[in-house]
Amino acid sequence: MSNKFNEEKFIYTPAPKEKDAIPFWWCFPSTYQIGMASLGYLSLFRISDQNKDVYPERIFTNTEKTTHKISVVELAGFSFSFELDFLSIFKILEKYNIPFKASDRTEGYPLIFGGGPVLTANPEPYAEFFDFIITGEGEEIIPELVTAYKKIRHLSKKEKLIYLAQISGIYVPSLYNIEYHPDNTIKSFTPDIPEAQETVTRRCIMDLSKCIYSPILTEKSVFPNMFLIETARGCPKRCRFCLASYLSLPARYPDLEGILNAIDTGLEYSNKIGLLGALITEHPHFEKICEYLLAKRQEKEFEISVSSLRIDKITPLIVKMLVEGGQRNTTIAIEAGSEQLRKFINKNLSNEDILNGIKIARENGLTGLKVYGIIGLPSETEADITELINLMKEIKKENKGLKLTLSISSFVPKAHTPLQWDKREKNKTLQDKLNYLQKELNKAGILFKPTSLKWDYIQAVLSRGDRRLAPLLEKVYEYSGTLGSWGRAYKELTEEEKLDIPELDWYALREIPYDEILPWDFIDTGLNRKTLEKEREKAYK
Repeated sequence: MSNKFNEEKFIYTPAPKEKDAIPFWWCFPSTYQIGMASLGYLSLFRISDQNKDVYPERIFTNTEKTTHKISVVELAGFSFSFELDFLSIFKILEKYNIPFKASDRTEGYPLIFGGGPVLTANPEPYAEFFDFIITGEGEEIIPELVTAYKKIRHLSKKEKLIYLAQISGIYVPSLYNIEYHPDNTIKSFTPDIPEAQETVTRRCIMDLSKCIYSPILTEKSVFPNMFLIETARGCPKRCRFCLASYLSLPARYPDLEGILNAIDTGLEYSNKIGLLGALITEHPHFEKICEYLLAKRQEKEFEISVSSLRIDKITPLIVKMLVEGGQRNTTIAIEAGSEQLRKFINKNLSNEDILNGIKIARENGLTGLKVYGIIGLPSETEADITELINLMKEIKKENKGLKLTLSISSFVPKAHTPLQWDKREKNKTLQDKLNYLQKELNKAGILFKPTSLKWDYIQAVLSRGDRRLAPLLEKVYEYSGTLGSWGRAYKELTEEEKLDIPELDWYALREIPYDEILPWDFIDTGLNRKTLEKEREKAYK
């Protein structure tokens, strides 16, 4: 790992450290190669590294040697972006002999905390493993956390947590008590002490005028030396199933000048520019960004890539920028094949929008297109699946020579979205739909990449899970985290150890009534339950 660090290019200057700077581990639940492609993770590291009172270190699953010994580390933060990240988090904790559960960690261990979209949406399945959890956007709260911790670093663990629990956006799970009804639903979720907040507010940075870009570059990243620039945060479209949209409201955009300056900075260090955002084409000056990139390519050859495009926002200029920048393939998300089902999920795209956008893309040089869709959405019928097949056939017919792929996932109800109450379909029903798609698309010569329904099911369990799943997660890790380990672990815990864990179908496959307390109800994301209920009712009208 030391060789990898020697090959890095820093775009910023770390602050000289005070003698008593806080030894701080920033942990990423994957390899160095993947972690160094995470703009959010690296941005938080930069914020810490430019603070003279913090001595941060990056830790990955394949870190071989550390600067700080675990015995001196005071804070260890984990990025948590996907439900199954817990497996890699356990791997790091185990590697450094850190007990998984917060209740088992005595004064000699660092405070373990986590943050990211999974923990902001529903931290409860993982609550017992963290001393505290950050809800919301890290750059808004990390400086405040460091300032607070400096005042309390010599207090006891319990005193530290009580102090931190009073900071907006910080959730300390050990300070809350949960009771359950005999039917497995939550009876009450209450703070144990006055200092703990009844409602934990998601922190959100409102001033996004300053553009976030890659602070460190390396050839060892999965995107070698790619200079990433955030051009949009959040999405204003509010597709009713989409966590990325509802958890990142309001949609915000960096100033145009900041983005152009970031491009200039990036080209000093790299010949690869990547634009990131949930919906980058929504930036009010996106075409000016494209024009600027094309103009800069007259001065220097460099690659340009984007995460994905909104098909009804595609213009000849945008495609020209991509093609000249070396990207001849792109991804679009249509979610559903029928206009009726797209309307249900608030994806306001007509078939005409889709076909026109793809025509523009092909005519201006794109040669490959991945279309992303979802099966098992609430209210979906067999006719919707047939319409998806027909739409893909029409796309192929009208765009000869275009390499076309349909990538399909299955619906997973997500916390804090209007469809959080809806049930997931059984895997057998979903598999029948996948088989039908596979058969018909094969006939049409369209490449088909289906999801893993079994892993999607596990994701649904965790997405709507609660603290009773904690022993299951530990046991699954003990059994190597494979698909088969979930059934084996559940059977052992409930039949042999007699633990009271609801059936996994109870979490994933049932429609939840509005009057039921949800595990994540205590988190205020800025949209209340009534707003989400009304949005769901609009879908079913």
